[in-house]
Amino acid sequence: MSESRFQELSAAVEQNPCAIIITDLEGNIQYVNEKFCRMTSFTPEEVIGQNPRMFKSGETTPEEYEDLWGTITTGKTWRGELHNKKKNGELYWGHTSISSIKNPDGVITHFIAVTDDVSKRKWLEAKLVNLADRDPLTNLFNRRRFQEELHTCLSQSQRYKLNGALLFIDLDNFKYVNDTLGHRTGDTLLKVVSELLKKRLRTTDTLARLGGDEFAIILHRTDQVQALTISKEIVDLIRRFAMVKEGETLGVTASIGIALFPDHGFDSEILLTYADLAMYQAKEEGRNRCCFYTHERKTQIEMLQVWKKRINNALLHDRFALFLQPIRDIRSNQIAGHEVLLRMINEDGEHILPSNFLNFAERLGLMREIDRWVVSKAFSSMKGLHLVDNSQYLEINLSVKSISDPELLSIIMDGLTTSGINPANLVLEISESAIVENIQESKRFITTLKEMGCRFALDDFGIGFSSFNYLKNLLVDILKIDGSLICDLLNKTEDQHLVKAMVGVARGLRKETIAKFVNNDETIKLLQGYGVDYAQGYFIGEPFVISKFE
Repeated sequence: MSESRFQELSAAVEQNPCAIIITDLEGNIQYVNEKFCRMTSFTPEEVIGQNPRMFKSGETTPEEYEDLWGTITTGKTWRGELHNKKKNGELYWGHTSISSIKNPDGVITHFIAVTDDVSKRKWLEAKLVNLADRDPLTNLFNRRRFQEELHTCLSQSQRYKLNGALLFIDLDNFKYVNDTLGHRTGDTLLKVVSELLKKRLRTTDTLARLGGDEFAIILHRTDQVQALTISKEIVDLIRRFAMVKEGETLGVTASIGIALFPDHGFDSEILLTYADLAMYQAKEEGRNRCCFYTHERKTQIEMLQVWKKRINNALLHDRFALFLQPIRDIRSNQIAGHEVLLRMINEDGEHILPSNFLNFAERLGLMREIDRWVVSKAFSSMKGLHLVDNSQYLEINLSVKSISDPELLSIIMDGLTTSGINPANLVLEISESAIVENIQESKRFITTLKEMGCRFALDDFGIGFSSFNYLKNLLVDILKIDGSLICDLLNKTEDQHLVKAMVGVARGLRKETIAKFVNNDETIKLLQGYGVDYAQGYFIGEPFVISKFE
């Protein structure tokens, strides 16, 4: 080889962008290039004569090294990735190609290793794997990875006849935290709860966040008694947890559904469904508790799930309709206003009465969303109803949950400001039971809107026992006498006495009265004699879709 050719090859090796090591047959280092020194921070003097085992991270198995030496000593090239360490102990990934160097007779005299630092690529690959497997907020397994873990666990449990349990955890009233204190507070709460769960579980258990405020746990080698004990401890742990935000303490509780294997089968999707159904049963029974799945409750819980899907779809796709029912002033015999009534529209375009779905909505915690939809839609229709310059009022029902809903309060206040209607033409109707359940929230809600000029009606008056205690302190304008006292008023003297007494109380407190379920003219005459102000019922007018009024 010519001198110039030798110098060219030497420069190519020395300036190569990859790290190069040349060793003798025993693996002792005889040469390293400049790139190797920059990559590892070792100087040539520190490594020449040493064995490459000084770079070992301890993560490469003996079998891999055996394969490496078995390959290169036969004259073949070995290629692979090695996790080695630098001079400061920092680990790095090197994509390495090791070949033999032979003399003119074909005898191996040396080995040459060419290494490219692929640490960044490996880090990105690991990050992508982590993103595919982990929930970015809590770093717990996500739903996809959890389902894989559950499938593997069930296969092994079936093979080796092992018991286990699947827990489905849902935080109670988490949406309220998000709505009132913001998503940042909600995210903080989820991270704290995930840490609480990790501390309670065993290292062999599997924890995941499935999405939203839903968590799931696989309890390996666990029987029914152990599963119940752990679940109760988790419920108690979360209940005792308190987080203070802007001076307000968040009371957090959880509902847990439990499915067992092999008792409830080895199908991962079915077990997740069973645990989910059991969780809804726990919410049905009052929340802040755990509940086992049982086949006897399956139909009831599945019906609840069906209605949850139907109601959410109706909210999402605007498949509700507003109807109006006239309210007559029986003193002047004129229509004074209309009550807004809700109907759900099914897939065939038929209207479903609220008695068929509102009970499910209340049990599922969806009444706030429904009330927001009703109020927003009512405001958008008010100009068409000529309520800007008309003395007739519109009466809207609100559920017990909506009284403490700041978003609904904002919707009403914004609607009054932007629609131009007379606030006195908006009557908000709240049931007696809703007010009694949360008297302080009710007073705050009513006072805020009455200061803007709205009026309030107390619905179902007369069927509770707490009304008179609170009535004098509530700023309601109208008492709606419950229909059960009106529908057979002509034939029941006891109902007549009660209605007379209620009207007397209302007059003494300077409040107006509406009688519901009025079904004939004779009842109207009787009510006029008692001094009732307004009447409502099918005899006065049947509900009709709001577009007809417009």
